Amino acid sequence: MIKEILVHLDGSADDESRILHADRLAVAHQAHVRGLYLTILPDPPESIAHYSVTRGALADHLRECQAQCRLTEQALAQRLDALSCRHELCRFDHVAAEVGGLIADQARMADLLVVRTPYRVAEPNRASDVVEAALFGSGRGVYVIPEEDPLRLQPLDTVLIAWKNSRESANAVAQALPFLRRASRVAIAVVETGADARRAAEGHRDHSAEDLARYLSHHGVTTEIRRLGKWDNISAGLFNEAELLNAGLIVAGAYGRSRLREWALGGVTRDILTKTPIPALLAH
Repeated sequence: MIKEILVHLDGSADDESRILHADRLAVAHQAHVRGLYLTILPDPPESIAHYSVTRGALADHLRECQAQCRLTEQALAQRLDALSCRHELCRFDHVAAEVGGLIADQARMADLLVVRTPYRVAEPNRASDVVEAALFGSGRGVYVIPEEDPLRLQPLDTVLIAWKNSRESANAVAQALPFLRRASRVAIAVVETGADARRAAEGHRDHSAEDLARYLSHHGVTTEIRRLGKWDNISAGLFNEAELLNAGLIVAGAYGRSRLREWALGGVTRDILTKTPIPALLAH
């Protein structure tokens, strides 16, 4: 069940789309929305000598930041008061080094965290620390709103599961169960890789998709298995299938290999976080 939805807020223009999606999910699941307004404080001086020179300027800068944050907090509180669901706003002021631990702690006390896609050309590091801290530190699902047309609220009655026989994918399915139970159509998508083709040629076909379908049937979820064949780019195959099905949500495991390999070689997680055309529920 989804009863507590955490939504990341930072005072930017992206807040509106995150709030709209969180409200929509809260109404559907009769859940409570907790706005997490996170402000980044300036780092302290590196040395006493540096502090003695800059303490006046630093104090002035800190007062300006706090005054602006209070105004933003008031505006966010007024915006949340317009929601039809139960809600609260929590503000945290931290230096950048403390963000990861705070996000993980807060996300553990929620059923879902709503964020925007953390990477894009104009802002390559937008909220990446928030998303990755939640994925690696909370064990919860992260609901990623797409870059393209983030205010568009698509029906969530068709869900595409990007299935791979892995711990990460299994956790994503578990986190997505409330969505799967409500959906009228659930497709399990399997993209063939070179390793899969070699195993099949040796007579070792992977039957985990059928096992997943049987498992979900015990939860009252009827599924169909769609084998997409071999794609050089797995995420492109998934996005294509989502478009064919007119899916409203993609469910996928996140970071089945290290972040370093994802960055160096590319990977499905990075592509979904960067390019997903529809909301995606990710879990590690």
